[in-house]
Amino acid sequence: MQLVKIRKNTNSKVEQAKVLIAIYCLLTNIKLSDTELTVMAYFMVYKINRKTKDLILSSGILKSEDSLKNTLSKLKKFGMLIRGVDSKEYSLRKDLNFTLEPVMGVLIKIDNN
Repeated sequence: MQLVKIRKNTNSKVEQAKVLIAIYCLLTNIKLSDTELTVMAYFMVYKINRKTKDLILSSGILKSEDSLKNTLSKLKKFGMLIRGVDSKEYSLRKDLNFTLEPVMGVLIKIDNN
């Protein structure tokens, strides 16, 4: 197996999470807008809670509570967020629910068999 190295420097944890989510979406054929990627990155870094939702709205990433609800619905539809059975709370899908480290690597296996 051949190894191809690609380096990507980011300026923040949110940007790092956004790159990782974009790679995941590319490989799984999920089409998200830049705004949706940013929202997912915020959820990955700050967790899904009211404080993070307020941060997304106050920073102008999304303009209203309705647009936040629509984005949550779309992310759920694509399987990026999972809604709890017993509660109405969302969580990240298992593949994206990990702790970000200052330096991370991604192993991608591309098989043509």
